[in-house]
Amino acid sequence: GGGYGGNYGRGGGSGAVERNNATGPTIEIASLTPYINSWTIQGRLTVKSGLRTYKNARGEGRLFNIDLMDSSGDIRGTFFNDDADKWFNILNPNKVYKVRGGTIKNANPQYNQTKSDYEITFNRDTAFEMLPDSQAPAIRYNFKSINDIERTDPNVVVDIVAIVQEAAPLSQVVVKSGANAGNTINKRDVVLVDQGNKTIKLTLWDDHKDVVTETTPNNPVIAIKGCRVSDFGGRSLSTTRSSMVELNPDVGEAHAVKGWYDMQGQGATFQSLSTGMGGGGKDPRKTCAAIRDEQLGHKEKPDYFTLRGWVTYFKHDGTWCYAANPETKKKVVQQGDQWFDEVQDRIIDRCERRYVLSLSCSDLTGSHWFSAFDDQGKALLGKSADELQVLKEEGSNDFEGTFQEAIFKPYIFKARAKVETWQDEKRVKCTLMEVNALDWKAGAQEIRDLIRTEFNL
Repeated sequence: GGGYGGNYGRGGGSGAVERNNATGPTIEIASLTPYINSWTIQGRLTVKSGLRTYKNARGEGRLFNIDLMDSSGDIRGTFFNDDADKWFNILNPNKVYKVRGGTIKNANPQYNQTKSDYEITFNRDTAFEMLPDSQAPAIRYNFKSINDIERTDPNVVVDIVAIVQEAAPLSQVVVKSGANAGNTINKRDVVLVDQGNKTIKLTLWDDHKDVVTETTPNNPVIAIKGCRVSDFGGRSLSTTRSSMVELNPDVGEAHAVKGWYDMQGQGATFQSLSTGMGGGGKDPRKTCAAIRDEQLGHKEKPDYFTLRGWVTYFKHDGTWCYAANPETKKKVVQQGDQWFDEVQDRIIDRCERRYVLSLSCSDLTGSHWFSAFDDQGKALLGKSADELQVLKEEGSNDFEGTFQEAIFKPYIFKARAKVETWQDEKRVKCTLMEVNALDWKAGAQEIRDLIRTEFNL
């Protein structure tokens, strides 16, 4: 495998790490189990969270997490209270450490993105010794091809090596919730291609966004350990905070894909697995009738399509939103003036309401029921679910008025269709992925192009 490159740009000062206390032979991270009482590991600190407070039935406390990686894998570790205070300002991302001491327990996969079955709770016996980069363990990849990723379930973390066919300029998104709500962050979308003659979109976040730019020459090879698969807009990938990214690594798979691209790939035609970049990935336009007539959603993979139509009805006499933890988006239950998060087993002071809508969309061929979630609900209703809940609690006529004002407006919807089984009955569930106001000029041009195609004009 290749070594860790210098493409990360993370990390701070060296810190006064307790040297000489983490000495002794090391074992691989993948070998850690709860049955080993005394252990020492050596790896790179790839992720360091912020220091945050928590509250549960036992009281308040402080914690932060780190992820450590060596050539065998990675593992999450957590510091609590006094240990968190002690180590938070000492440990730095992208540094190499020898680590000894802590309690090994089963991992909670809901909050732990590493591939280890276990995680570490560090304690007062824990010791860290910072090492030079020359002692960093090599990355051990398990590459998947783009063809393999097409058949991979969403949210699975994979390794990939591919050619950067295209890199877009930086773009910005606004964080809508959590500790950074309201902040603008940068991202970069790139198109990857490999020997399977298919392309896939990769979104680079955080410091990874500058690994390549729109002016990077010669279509470099990019290797990523730990990127997440998404089914949004077909198939796509995105880096996480724990991803490791290398350009032109000295590994056999990288040399093979570069040789193929230079000799054959540059002039080839590719099929895109993602929408929004790289050409050929545009979702087909469908009608409400076509959802039934063409049996959209009945194949092994979901069908993605666009629909020009109107919302004719919002169900809002029952459940149209839910109360969520602003950080995790998971459901919380009201307890007096506070909210209980069953997943995290803690009480929080405030919740965030998020849309979960059922609505009827119509076009000239008929109508169909769709589901829509928070982002799409805000786009359709022009208010957050929190704002609408206030109107409902006040008994304001504007609550009903908000739904009435949102119907019979033309939109272009991007949607996903997939058969689901409910009470032993199979039915097609259609979900709105994106809502855009109708662009009349673009719509006219589309009709013109259809006429020209139909009559060979």
